[in-house]
Parts: sequence; structure tokens; C-alpha cells
Amino acid sequence: MPRLLQTITSSFFFLLLLAGTAAAAEAQLQIAVAAEGTEMTSQISQIAARAPYFLIFDQENKLLQTVENPSTDVRGGAGPRAAALLAEKKVTLVIAGEFGRKMEAALNASQIQTIERQGRVIDAVKEQNHAQK
Repeated sequence: MPRLLQTITSSFFFLLLLAGTAAAAEAQLQIAVAAEGTEMTSQISQIAARAPYFLIFDQENKLLQTVENPSTDVRGGAGPRAAALLAEKKVTLVIAGEFGRKMEAALNASQIQTIERQGRVIDAVKEQNHAQK
């Protein structure tokens, strides 16, 4: 009986280790940059909620997805809508020229970090990923 208990305990800890590894893989950094265009060399959009596009990158500077912002021309509530879209895409950090109060509050509620920055999209992503290492 003690040997069976030892086997069960070892198996349990192995499964916990696997689960922890899977959770860590899911929690990897995904950076969304509010962009004026669809290219990595595009300029960062001045206002996050009104950005025409969001370019989503991984921690290796690889462009994963380009998302058109459906909230660009919305009369009100563009910030929370854009924040919901980014949360749905599992983004962990958003870079833009600036964030409105409502968008920043919605991102914070989803535990998504924000950074205000100017310049080219790819330069901001590389700088951020380098700082994370």
C-alpha cells in the first residue's frame, strides 16, 4: 500500500508541474500597438481608441495578427470597445500615443498594461521586448 501511495503522489506532482508549465505558456507577453497602418514600420497612433489598426506581437517581435479597429468612428464608448477587443485577443500590454480615461480604466480592469510612446511600431515592440528580458 505505501508504494501505491508513493506512485500516486509522484503522479500528482508531475501533473501539477505540467499544469504550471501550460499556464505559464498561456500567460506569455502579447503586445498590441495602436497603429496608423498595417505594416510594422507604421507610426504609432496618437489616440489608442481611435487607431485604425492594432498590430499584435509576441515576445520575439513576431507579428501575430493585424486587427482592424471597429471602434475608430464610433461616436461614444470607443475606448471600452477597443479594450474589450484587445482583452478578447489575450493582449497583455498595449502601446499607443495616449489613452483616454475610459480605455485605460477598461484595460486596467482586464489587467492589461499600457505604455504611452511615439514613433514606429516595430521600434516600440523591440524596445519593450528587450526591457522584458
